[in-house]
Amino acid sequence: MLLLQGEVHASVRFHAFAPIFLIGIVLVALAALLPKSLVQPVISGTELLERQTGLTVIVLTGLILYWLARLLAFPAFIQLIRG
Repeated sequence: MLLLQGEVHASVRFHAFAPIFLIGIVLVALAALLPKSLVQPVISGTELLERQTGLTVIVLTGLILYWLARLLAFPAFIQLIRG
């Protein structure tokens, strides 16, 4: 919500991957709304980018490492999980 309100700095402090998720949501929404003739070149380009870079694996690995860092940095969160 912070990112949608234009508070980029606050949203990144809350979660570093917020801009990436917002971009993903916007792209999926556009792909659902636009005609197939406009969407197909974007899909082909995205597939090529994924094949060449493995971007999905990089983002998911970064997300897991970020989650672990936040988990270990905030002991109160661990207490909350334990109950």
